[in-house]
This record gives sequence, C-alpha cells and structure tokens, in this order.
Amino acid sequence: MSLQLEFIGHACFRLWEDGKPAIVMDPFDYPTCSMEDTDFQLDADTVIVSSLADSAHDNVGLVRDPKQVINALDIAEGKSAATLNGEPVVAIGAAEIPDHPEGTDDNALYAFKAGGLWFAHLGDVGFGLSAEDLAPWKDKCDVLLPITGEKLTLKLDELEPMIEFLQPRWIVPMHYALPPLGGADAGGMTYIDTFLNSRPRDPVYVVRHHMVELPLPTSPEGRPTIVILEPAGYQATGGFPAFACT
Repeated sequence: MSLQLEFIGHACFRLWEDGKPAIVMDPFDYPTCSMEDTDFQLDADTVIVSSLADSAHDNVGLVRDPKQVINALDIAEGKSAATLNGEPVVAIGAAEIPDHPEGTDDNALYAFKAGGLWFAHLGDVGFGLSAEDLAPWKDKCDVLLPITGEKLTLKLDELEPMIEFLQPRWIVPMHYALPPLGGADAGGMTYIDTFLNSRPRDPVYVVRHHMVELPLPTSPEGRPTIVILEPAGYQATGGFPAFACT
C-alpha cells in the first residue's frame, strides 16, 4: 500500500492510501481561522476528531460526505470503539490547559494504523503526558504528529519526554505559527524554528510541498526524522491564510 500524508493546516492532516483520500484528522473551521475561501472542502472516507467541542479541531463539514466520523474522545471515555484497516483506534484522554481563556475542554490523542505504520496525533492536548499515560501507545507510534506552537497547548519541554518515550521514526509537526504570520498574528504561537532548535540532533527533511510519501528513509543514528510540510490550505485560498486557531 502506498501512503501519502498531506498537511492541510493547523492540526489537520489528510492521509491518502493508494492514491485515494482516506482519512482526515482534526479538520478545522476556516472562518475561525480567518480563511478566505470558506467553500473549500476535502474528500475522504473517514474523519477523526480529537473531540466534538472545538471548531479548530472538529469541523466535520470541511470534509465532503464522509462515510465514517470517529470522535476520539468517545473512544478514550469508553463510550464507543472504532477500527481502521482491521486495527483498533487507540485514544488517550486529555484536556486543554487548565487556565484556557475559553474554558478547559476535554479532548483526546489518537493513534491508528495504515499501510503498516502507526500514526499518532496529539489532538489539542494542553499538558505533557507521563509514560504511564502514554502506555497504550507503546510500540504504536511510527509517525508522530505533535503540537509544537506552545500557545494554549503543551510546552516543548513537556513534549520532549513524550517523544523520548514513544520513539517515533518520523515527526511531522503541526499547530504552530506559519510565516509570514507569527506571534500575536497567529494566536501567540511560536514558529517551527523553536521546535527544530529544541532538537538539534534530529535530521530535518523540508519537503517544500504539502504532501509526502511514506515510509521515508530512517536515520542511521536512530534519531527520529523531522518532516516539515507546507500547508495545503495556502493553495486552497489562493493566498496566505491567517491561522488564529487555538
């Protein structure tokens, strides 16, 4: 099976399997993010969201007629179960930061298997999780999709031990400030450089495209390779979107 991972923007990715759009993760509300083209939609069979309580992560309407919608928070709370490609979706309960200005909403991290690889998405987590918390993901994290913008989410020093425990082969960052907008223009999120500088030993692959084919070569030193993708949302709007999501 051929796999292509596409970065849409913010915490949203789309996974293509054998050239077909299969899974969209955490689709976000374009008006909330000041996107210009609100008619833009994605095609996919399945949508996974970290919760159904945050428009920056749960805009199922961004996907055109999905066959399946999976709420990872329901899985984490034991209210439902779901499988993809014959493997269970593994969700871990979390929440936003305790002092979130809009209130602390529960959400979930989720992992699923596709094309022989486990993809682990950090949802909208507001704090670092311990090895005990992450135990359900042990040996289930080939591709880690971490939040790296820090504003109203976990800090990079909280993310570091999570990466060391999970031992991903590839890291595809998300939920960070995107040039030329940053700082206050991006909700106070930090640029991707801050994350890269925090992991100077990791090789970095800058794709200069919104999609990458997996698996990629792995580092001979055993370090995870950081893969930087350009958001497809730039092209969808014909210009630069002002990401103001949290």
